[in-house]
Amino acid sequence: MPTPRDPALRALLERGLAQAHAREAAAPPEAAPEQVEPASKPTVRPIPRTLGLASDRACVESNLARKGLWRSGTTSGGELVRLLDATDQLGTVQRVDAGPPLGALAFDVVVWACSRWRELGQAGERHVPFTLEVMATNLGWRKGGGASAELARVLDTLRGATFRARVYNARLQETRIDTFGLIDRWERGEPDRSGRPARAGFLVLGDWLHEQLARKHVTFVNWSELRALSSGTARRLLVYLEAERFTGPTWRRTIDDTLLTTLGIVAAKPCHQRATLRRAAIEVTRAENRYLSVGVEPGNQRGVHVLNARRRNSAADR
Repeated sequence: MPTPRDPALRALLERGLAQAHAREAAAPPEAAPEQVEPASKPTVRPIPRTLGLASDRACVESNLARKGLWRSGTTSGGELVRLLDATDQLGTVQRVDAGPPLGALAFDVVVWACSRWRELGQAGERHVPFTLEVMATNLGWRKGGGASAELARVLDTLRGATFRARVYNARLQETRIDTFGLIDRWERGEPDRSGRPARAGFLVLGDWLHEQLARKHVTFVNWSELRALSSGTARRLLVYLEAERFTGPTWRRTIDDTLLTTLGIVAAKPCHQRATLRRAAIEVTRAENRYLSVGVEPGNQRGVHVLNARRRNSAADR
């Protein structure tokens, strides 16, 4: 700024500048602009890259592997619509609701759901993302509306099924009578639509089933070996044998009402019961798995028959 020549003006200007500098020095420092935290995004449940099984290492809750909750065959006289109220290998098993029976397909779906839950690796989560089409593919079905409709009916039956049964409680580490369901709810999902991408569905494991799985009360089974068996009774038998404790390479069990209930065999006559079990045993023996032989043989007493199984000692026996 140019300095005036007039001494009076110069003195006035210098006083004004001095007062301005004094006010500036006395003023508080300017506050920094406030930092505003960005709004948190809503939590979105991650969807896995694949909605199908990632490996052959499948599993099922061990009570379900050994309980008579499943009906493996068909008979005349309305046997399959009769509510289950019997005693199996672990004790009491009773169907509380009045819904349709759970057959071989329902058992397969539960094995799939337990296996997929384990693969997700989120112990506290009960939701299992899925689509009916992917589930049908894993079960070896061709794609189509018929497969999806059949799976939807089975999921509806599983959602409504309630049992009162003697089971092993993994939290209490004791066997007791419990009342439980298997699936709380399920949602089909949405296909691609204008302005909205496709969204996977999900099923929600029941509280009892989730707690048992979270505590690792499971029986492992090879999914490909299971799907290689064509009959539901054979698949049920394979999973049952995998859940049994072998003290050596061989295992024997008397064929009685509790074993037949456990395996879901509903034939009325003993000869038909044994024939159903024998066919399943032959199928398991001929398939690729770790069982060298499974068979039905006469026991030591008249009229008594036994189920026996022999596991392969090593991979070299295959």
